[in-house]
Amino acid sequence: MPDQDTVRGASNHSEGERLPTILHLASRSSVSDMGPGDIVFLDDFVYLREVFAPNFVAVLGCPNCGTPGLITAAQYSGAAPVVCGSNLCSGLFRILDEAQIVHLPPS
Repeated sequence: MPDQDTVRGASNHSEGERLPTILHLASRSSVSDMGPGDIVFLDDFVYLREVFAPNFVAVLGCPNCGTPGLITAAQYSGAAPVVCGSNLCSGLFRILDEAQIVHLPPS
C-alpha cells in the first residue's frame, strides 16, 4: 500500500476546481475536521469499530465536498464505487490501488 501519510491531493477548489486525486491519511484528532480526500481507518478507533461492526472499514471525506462518510472494504479496494452521502453533493468516485481517487461521471 502506498505511504498515504506523505501524499495529498489538491484540496483547494479554486484553480479550475481541482479535486483531490490521492487519499490522505488524516490524524486521529481530525475526524470531525476532515477535508476532501481525508481517510481515517476504523481500526484506529476501537469504539467506532464496535459501533459500525465489520461492514465498514473507514471514514472518508468526500473528495468533492469533504463530507465524512463510511466506506466498505469493497469500496476501499475499488470493487465498488463510492457515492457522497451529502444532500448537496453528487460526488461519485472510485478508489484505485487503495490510494488513488478516480472521479466518475454522474449516471
